[in-house]
Amino acid sequence: MKKGGIIFDFNGTLFWDSEYQEASWDEYLEKHNISLTRRQKRDYIHGRNGKDTFEILFNRKLKDSEVHQFTEEKETIYRNECLKHKMEFAPGAKSLLEYLKSEKIPIAIATAAGKTNVDFFIEKFNLLDYFEIEHIIFNDGSIKGKPHPDLFEKAVHSLDVNKERSIIFEDSYSGIQAAINCKVSTVIIVNSSGDDFNEFNLPVIKHFDEVDRNLLKMLKT
Repeated sequence: MKKGGIIFDFNGTLFWDSEYQEASWDEYLEKHNISLTRRQKRDYIHGRNGKDTFEILFNRKLKDSEVHQFTEEKETIYRNECLKHKMEFAPGAKSLLEYLKSEKIPIAIATAAGKTNVDFFIEKFNLLDYFEIEHIIFNDGSIKGKPHPDLFEKAVHSLDVNKERSIIFEDSYSGIQAAINCKVSTVIIVNSSGDDFNEFNLPVIKHFDEVDRNLLKMLKT
């Protein structure tokens, strides 16, 4: 039987950037005279891929060139916001990644971010110290975004692990739904934003030191 693996979302999970995302989205939305409630941001933006989000925001089908243009405009604002702050892994994440590496437990990233942001994260976090480049799955425009499970399915496939024995860490509502739809063994919510996740009957952590190492070791047996 194949062993299980671990798939991490990135934004809001391994990198707690909710404040930077909110600030950059607020600036972008104001520039385009778009007003959204906090609930609408949760449902339309966070965790989704760019095409889905921008077609909702502009209320029309978009050409790929338009999606690229809108995405880069917004993400340039976001990256500049990140650079105003100290960029570091979420609490306990680096220690957990080092443990997983030492135990040779397969790990991947499945993020709704596009390539430009992923390249930015690879450089700023030295992600290749922990993840193989082929195990960093991102929004390349070819697969459905969250809440569809396709990003997670692709990550599982890249690791060549048993999905029914694997674990996903997520923080956004659409991402949690995608993880549930992927039908892995365990979905763990990373509460980096202080939101209420009571509607999900799932474990919630606020620090990666809370992750049970025995649960992780079971992936190897």
